[in-house]
Amino acid sequence: MPWENPELSLFRRITGTLSSTFLPLGTIRAVSSGTIGPALRFMLIWTLPWMPLWAIMPYTHSLLFKYNFAVEVVAKTSGGIWLDVARAMAIGVALSGVAMLSWALPFASLLRAFGNTPEPGVEPGNAAWRMVLYRAWVVPCGLTLLSVLAWSLPKEPNASLVELALLGLLLLPRVLILMHCFAMARYFGVQGLSSIAVALVPLIVEVVVGLVVGRGAEALLPAAPGKP
Repeated sequence: MPWENPELSLFRRITGTLSSTFLPLGTIRAVSSGTIGPALRFMLIWTLPWMPLWAIMPYTHSLLFKYNFAVEVVAKTSGGIWLDVARAMAIGVALSGVAMLSWALPFASLLRAFGNTPEPGVEPGNAAWRMVLYRAWVVPCGLTLLSVLAWSLPKEPNASLVELALLGLLLLPRVLILMHCFAMARYFGVQGLSSIAVALVPLIVEVVVGLVVGRGAEALLPAAPGKP
């Protein structure tokens, strides 16, 4: 992985690792080999900052993010606007962490159960966690960019542009994750329908858990003020 190459600059290590996300088949061996430490550091440096950002718009109730980057204060909270924003960001970190774990734990377990070691020193469970830590950034990043794009749109946006944004920023990240899971399952010798199950079941679990936890988070928030 470029991130693990000490001869590269920090910028090239990060950009090289990010670009490799879009090459699941070509990078699966590099992702599978190595320790969890470097992947965890990459997650903390690159993925973690995206986790609170995407939740600011949907979970902040004192501000109304309108079209063309307009912002309107619609309610006063007991702790002020900054506390409201901080609470929304904390919810984003919590939901993103739960979503990542609800995908990573079943994927690592299934890959360990059905996979075979392709070469000495490469363990399925370890490889699964490395893949999660290196590739999980695409989901919160996509959600953040989708929020910013929605905020930038005019009052009456082009329907085709909205559909394209939903496809590229909401659906594509999960498709990429699915491709990485499937590529890793095949790399570890999982065949036929089992390889599809190893890749697909964890993402289904993540979606279901995300819906349940997301509704729970909404229930804990104060009632949203009516839009003018």
